[in-house]
Amino acid sequence: MKKNQAIELILSLILFVVTFFNLFLPNAQLQKNLLTIFLIIYTILVIKLINFQKVGNINKKKIVILILGLSFIHVFFLYLIGIYVGFYKNTNSFSRIRFFNTILPYITIVICSEIIRQIFIIKEKKSHLIILTTGLILAEITTYLAQYQIETLNETLILIGYVSFPAISTNLLCNYIIKRYGLIPNLIYRIITTIYIYLFPLLPNIYIFFQSIYRIIYPYIIYIILDGFFEKSTFKKVTKNKKISFISLFISIVFVTSIVMLISCKFRYGILVVGSSSMAGTINKGDAVVFEQYHKQSLEKGQIIVFVKDNIKTIHCIEAIQIKNNETIYYTKGTNNQQQDEGYRTNQDIIGIVKFKIPGIGWPTIWLNDLFEP
Repeated sequence: MKKNQAIELILSLILFVVTFFNLFLPNAQLQKNLLTIFLIIYTILVIKLINFQKVGNINKKKIVILILGLSFIHVFFLYLIGIYVGFYKNTNSFSRIRFFNTILPYITIVICSEIIRQIFIIKEKKSHLIILTTGLILAEITTYLAQYQIETLNETLILIGYVSFPAISTNLLCNYIIKRYGLIPNLIYRIITTIYIYLFPLLPNIYIFFQSIYRIIYPYIIYIILDGFFEKSTFKKVTKNKKISFISLFISIVFVTSIVMLISCKFRYGILVVGSSSMAGTINKGDAVVFEQYHKQSLEKGQIIVFVKDNIKTIHCIEAIQIKNNETIYYTKGTNNQQQDEGYRTNQDIIGIVKFKIPGIGWPTIWLNDLFEP
């Protein structure tokens, strides 16, 4: 390996390692501040060690205008939806303190990230670029996590799931744009599509699941527009490859959408990780169960249900069903427990009916939970 390539590999690994472990710091503000300081130092170091080259393109002005318009459309469309679903008061709205604590660090992170991206993109070393892009995705996840009040590990994991997929989509678009059109279009797109969160007093009350899907798809729409308008005279197009690419993207979007829908537990089906051994033998600790939302379907003895007990979601079997004061009540028990659960469940307590299990895939969540718990 040549000396320059070795330096690039080491630098990309440093970015990945730092951004990864930064996610596990206990405070979102601390995460953002340390990331900002690190990226400033890292950018200076990269510029010193790797030659910085500009990207030339005859359509540069047109691209800037187009990206500017598409970025504003992104925000406009969200607020258009907000007219239908409503708005909520923005706790992160603009103030002098907010500018220095939030907006300025975010803009700094974006500028540093895109300068770093351009330097490495031009080198076109795929292995280095994959590592670096992963680090930039983690950096973007950090900036989004700082926008939300997160109190539990479960909320953290869900939010990471919502944020990480759009971050991947955005960074793939940014790689494409910066390779062909340079730094400025990326800065415009990333700043406009996020900075409104810190400026406006009201935000669209759109469920985060739909925001995630929208943020996954919109970068690809921009890619199609750029590719259709500006690539015909510059790059050869292979129809077969485009069809394969589109099919792959469609499958990926369907897969990601399905996963997010399951994790959100807001649609017909949801997924939960089993964190105890009360159902061992039937459903073991570390398994994940897929359940159907309960809407007063007919239930029978022996069915496995998901219900809320002491504000905790529990997965147990129906041991007996009785009618009490014209209300159906359910006695439940873990198949590995010696005694029946205390009290009984009503229809209001039941969340879903377990359909099947996926063995073992929930262990990473359990390990992280054990790590975070005091």
